[in-house]
Parts: sequence; structure tokens; C-alpha cells
Amino acid sequence: MSRTRLRVRLPTDSWLGAVSRASPEATLRATGTVAADEGDVTALTVTGADRPRVVEALRDRDDADRTEVVERGRAETIVRVTGPAPSYVAAARRAGVPLESAVEVRDGRATLAVVDDRERLSAFGRRLAAEGATVESAGGDESEPVLTQAQRDLVRAAIEAGYYDTPRECTLTELAADRDIAKSTCSETLHRAEGRVLRRFVEDESMLVAEWTDDKPDETTTGHAEDAEDARALDLAETVGVTPTEP
Repeated sequence: MSRTRLRVRLPTDSWLGAVSRASPEATLRATGTVAADEGDVTALTVTGADRPRVVEALRDRDDADRTEVVERGRAETIVRVTGPAPSYVAAARRAGVPLESAVEVRDGRATLAVVDDRERLSAFGRRLAAEGATVESAGGDESEPVLTQAQRDLVRAAIEAGYYDTPRECTLTELAADRDIAKSTCSETLHRAEGRVLRRFVEDESMLVAEWTDDKPDETTTGHAEDAEDARALDLAETVGVTPTEP
């Protein structure tokens, strides 16, 4: 499982995307969307100098069936909007991915957090694309580290010794001897660590594909794959927090 924060550009023809773009200085916090007999209902907390303009714009939208002001305070206005669910809500429902509330929307862009496995997160991304939304950035906050402590220590030592340099400054035999472990153990530990880092690298790259499609290759990932050894060294270095030696 992973927790991922997404920055999503909302469709220009959606009521939430259009209204927030028309008042870029206002912040709309969608605190929840529920299905009711009258349709989907979204609660919005609007802040900023453009609050009256946002409310009027919502009332003028043909795709927002009804807009009601629930509370008008000095710093914020709480609004109840009956209409189609925001694109990210519709995508989350279809993918079966729960959203963490609240979702902040500003100038047509929504910042949201989701928690689920990689497969469902990828499905969520594809559903967003189908709804006309575009993922602009993604960042994860993983519940468990990529590498075990033993793998991390060995990879750090390998990078510092120049094992991943081109040409290599350290052989596998020398690295194993320096760590006082069997060569076979050293090789297997590095291989497992490399596999975990590369899998995470490919998964993260896939999460950032703008179109979120199955059949469109990720050019960034393809480019790294053409130089796998350099990509592996860089990603291992980032994972363990060291800078590899320049060849």
C-alpha cells in the first residue's frame, strides 16, 4: 500500500474546474461528495477575496443544478452544490480508490491524496484521463522503505566503493571481502536490492505518464532503459542517500 499525493488539472468544461479558473485567487476546498436522491452533492468551503464571484459563477453554471449557501462567515463561505460529481470523485468511484478529504482546488487544479496499492492507483489515473482530467505531478509517502536495512547498508557501501562506477573502481569480490561476507551473499543481496529499486522506479515513472494509458509507452522510462546501468546507479544512490562518483 502507498499514500500518493496528486496534483490534477480538472477538465475545463466541468463546473468545478471552470469556476476555479474564473477566480484564480480563490481557494475551494471540497470537503466531501455524497450521492443523494437529488443527485451528487458536493460541500465546498470557499476562501479568498473572490468568494461572492465564486458563488455567483456556481449559480450560473448549467451543469450545477443547485447552489446553496450554507454559511457565510468573515473568512469563508460554505456552499452546497448539487450536480455531477467532480471528475476525481467519479474516477475514484470507478477505480475503487478512497480519497482523503479535503481536496483543495485552486485555478483549475486539485490537490488530493489517495491510499491504495499500485495497481488500483494506476487504474485511478486511467479513470482520471477518461474523465478529462490530467495528472500533473505525483509524489508518494510509502508506508515501508524500498530496501531493508541490510540491503541499504550494502548498496551504500557499493556506491561509495565505486562498484557502480564506469569503469568499476571495486569488484564484487573486493566488496564482499570488505564487508566480510560471502561473495554469493553479496551478489544476491545486491541483486535483490537492485530489483526492488528498479521496480519502484518503473512504477513511479508509470504514475507520472500524462495520458495514463496502457498502450502508450513512457518515453522517460524507455530512455532510462537504454542505459540501464547508469539508471540503476543513480536510483540506488538516491535511495540510500549518497552521490555516486563520476566516472
